[in-house]
Amino acid sequence: MLHSYRHRWQLADGDPAYAALEAKLTPPPIISVPTLVLHGGADACNEPMTSADRERLFSGPYQRVVLDGVGHFPSREAPKAVGEAIAAFLARPSS
Repeated sequence: MLHSYRHRWQLADGDPAYAALEAKLTPPPIISVPTLVLHGGADACNEPMTSADRERLFSGPYQRVVLDGVGHFPSREAPKAVGEAIAAFLARPSS
């Protein structure tokens, strides 16, 4: 598990067994399905800035919501806010 985070933060090389797959994801593909990103504003594992300014990776409806005071597990820490954000996203005409 630790290696996953170290690799994600570019502090360690990836597993060579996945090099071909990683090459296919470079550059990242454009995602066309409706996407809602929920990020905890107090997430110490993946800081909120890691999900900022990613709109260019999406061609379909996209929304990012940062939940203040919420950590790494928004659905566990703020289930009501998560549910409300999902319901609002799904209610949008473009979703």
